[in-house]
Amino acid sequence: MSDRRAQPRYDVIGALWGVLELNEEARLRNVSATGVLLDSPVAMALDSAQTIQLAVDGQGVAVEARVRHVRQQTDDAMEPRYVIGLEFIDPPSPVVQSIEQLSSSVSLDGNA
Repeated sequence: MSDRRAQPRYDVIGALWGVLELNEEARLRNVSATGVLLDSPVAMALDSAQTIQLAVDGQGVAVEARVRHVRQQTDDAMEPRYVIGLEFIDPPSPVVQSIEQLSSSVSLDGNA
């Protein structure tokens, strides 16, 4: 049977890197000025750089982060879940200000 591809394919000799981006929703477990803890349906590679989207004043803000720990959640769920800790890499000022404002309002209310 002949190859019916419209474009030719070439074998890769040596190392050739690519990027695969997946958009998955994750639940935010907690947040600080230095990072977040997520509950995710997919694992992330330890020490990988990730771009996460956070909402600040109703606007989506992209934040670069590094995966610091990944733990598979053990419960009776049919689908695996992962608890992932990410450290922000130079977060935008509006993100830090929003988190600090949230933190101070929680402290003033006496809720921790």
